[in-house]
Amino acid sequence: MSMLRNWIERAVNRSWYGGVGWTFVFLPLMPAVHLFVWARRRYRQSVPFASLGAPVVIVGGLTAGGTGKTPVIIALARELGNRGINVGIVSRGYGRRPNDSMLAVELTHTSETVGDEPLVMKRALPLVPIVVGQSRRDATNTLIREFSCQMVLSDDGLQHYQLPRDFEIAVIDAQRRFGNGWLLPAGPLREPVCRIETVDFVLERNGNDPTCSFAYAPVRLSSLNKQHMLSTQEAMQLWGNSRVLAATGLGQPDQFFTMLRNLGFDATEVFVADHARLMLDDIQTRYQPDVILITEKDAVKLNRMACDNIWVVEIETKLPQALLTAVATLLDKPPY
Repeated sequence: MSMLRNWIERAVNRSWYGGVGWTFVFLPLMPAVHLFVWARRRYRQSVPFASLGAPVVIVGGLTAGGTGKTPVIIALARELGNRGINVGIVSRGYGRRPNDSMLAVELTHTSETVGDEPLVMKRALPLVPIVVGQSRRDATNTLIREFSCQMVLSDDGLQHYQLPRDFEIAVIDAQRRFGNGWLLPAGPLREPVCRIETVDFVLERNGNDPTCSFAYAPVRLSSLNKQHMLSTQEAMQLWGNSRVLAATGLGQPDQFFTMLRNLGFDATEVFVADHARLMLDDIQTRYQPDVILITEKDAVKLNRMACDNIWVVEIETKLPQALLTAVATLLDKPPY
């Protein structure tokens, strides 16, 4: 099942981002999809500023799959916290079981309970309250009422119109952008491209304009149990003659692999479907690597004592000052 899912995901992405592809068989569905998307936005409730009691900032995207929303949320929450703002984060918690409950994320939770991305955020921001729930509106109310949050960041949710929002950030990939330009399932778009004109800030991953773009900066490598740390330079020197393998379940694995290549790692590259768990036993048996490099999103799905040759590549994200200023000044606006 895992191999089939990986194959389907690769085939869909090749069609969406590689020009004319087999997903164009879904074009007859487009009038109905367009009508549904239009109606959902057209009839959303109009609400005043900070209607829930605190400003709500959406960090979302127009395309299905990963564009870097989670690292952006972490960097934004960290910066707001440094400015003395009590910020909270709301997320659906993709892939968790059961998914009909609402939970405040704790460090003791597993990815199966709260989802991999909320757990990544909690480990990076242990003092920031994070609530997962099927209704982002209910989760946001919980953050404001029970945790006294002055601002709430929504991890994804640009199309979740039940949640009132005061500032929208659309995160896009500068290279892949909007693929073939069609709505799901013929293309990767959740909403038409013109939706980008209505958001408050367009943030590009790996863009050329520093005023509206960001990139990942690897800062260190840590063992899976967090007992050992290496700088990237130390790792390169230590593993120069070793068999290095890079493995991930990111939505866009090339982002991870390209970053490692730019650092100088000559690694065998293995990826599974987005949010899927790495099958370490199969990887060890098939490739017999000396070192396995993974992302923080992959690490939260693994037992911390799984293998002693696994290292997590930790990254930081530097956001443009224009975005940080725009979000922070939301607190200066009068409510309602």
